[in-house]
Amino acid sequence: MSANFTPRERMLSLAAVITAAFGVGLAFGIGFPLTSLTLEAWHEPAWVLGLAGAAPAIAVLIMLPFLPAVVGRVGAVPAIASGCVLAALGFLALSTVSTAPAWIAIRLAMSAGIALPWLVGETWINTVSTDGTRGRVIALYAIAFFTGFAIGPQLIGVLGQGLAPFLAGAAATALAGVPIILARRLAPDLTHDNPVGTATALRLAPIGMIGGFIGGFAEISYLSLLPNVAIASGVTETDALRLLTMLSVGGGVLQFPIGWLADKFDKVAISTLLAAAFVGLSLLLPFVLNAPVLALVMAFALGGVILGFYTVGLSIVGERVAPKDIAAANAAFLIMYQVGAILGPLAAGAAMTLSPVLGFIATVCGLMLISAIALQVFARRK
Repeated sequence: MSANFTPRERMLSLAAVITAAFGVGLAFGIGFPLTSLTLEAWHEPAWVLGLAGAAPAIAVLIMLPFLPAVVGRVGAVPAIASGCVLAALGFLALSTVSTAPAWIAIRLAMSAGIALPWLVGETWINTVSTDGTRGRVIALYAIAFFTGFAIGPQLIGVLGQGLAPFLAGAAATALAGVPIILARRLAPDLTHDNPVGTATALRLAPIGMIGGFIGGFAEISYLSLLPNVAIASGVTETDALRLLTMLSVGGGVLQFPIGWLADKFDKVAISTLLAAAFVGLSLLLPFVLNAPVLALVMAFALGGVILGFYTVGLSIVGERVAPKDIAAANAAFLIMYQVGAILGPLAAGAAMTLSPVLGFIATVCGLMLISAIALQVFARRK
């Protein structure tokens, strides 16, 4: 399903939302380390740091069921602009507080705001893309978003402490709305009568929703715990962080080829191959962690596979859901992603208390196998 644009209009419209995705990703990438570093400097206990880190996911989960109705009422451009303004004001407000409860409260509010451009961006991409190019376009969108996310922590390292990181976060979030406003005449019409609810939307493209869940648990489990797994295997902290960087690099570099495959071949088959590759690479990981070059190659490949579930899953949603229901379906996709992002690290972390390496591998492979079985079951019901 795609909006009725000329090729040039379609290209400009997609360029605007992909550019905006970079700014939204940058805001996320600044917000997470800024929170952990600030609260650590305040000598807050670990559980407070954990609660503050979880605040964005909590806010997104709470707000997502209601946001499609907001988008349907006000339209794409006002929704993105208002979300960017709220998040930018949140960064400025953070610079004025000095207590953990106030910080967490502001993070909840600003994360609810940033959920709007995240949701609308995905809906915009899925509405404007054509079925023949959707996988590649979503791959570019994902690359832009996660590149911004990866640059955020590095930017904080360059800017140092003080007011500068807060101003950078506010600027990144505010500027994310600029290309959208400039391209407002090329925005898809997301105001529809009688769209389905988010709960109903979960059933419109169950295969895509499973992809969202897999993407959430696989990505956040590896991003959160890969350094701990590597260190438990005898890898130095520096090399463990290098693996994390390579995981992110692989995620970005390999998305376009995966998107191309999703456009040319059956998307369920591609998802199944990604699941098989994930299990195989994860099982091999403990055997290569102490071989630096092989470990880096493995992390690169894993990053591409992991982010591939997001790309392919979201493209399935756009392919199978009617335009009036895409906002609700994308919200459902993001809810599944957040559920996976919470469940995966919790389960893997608990298993790691029994065995730091094997517990992690067994958990992520077990979750993947269960998800792959569900994927095949729903594929047969098509």
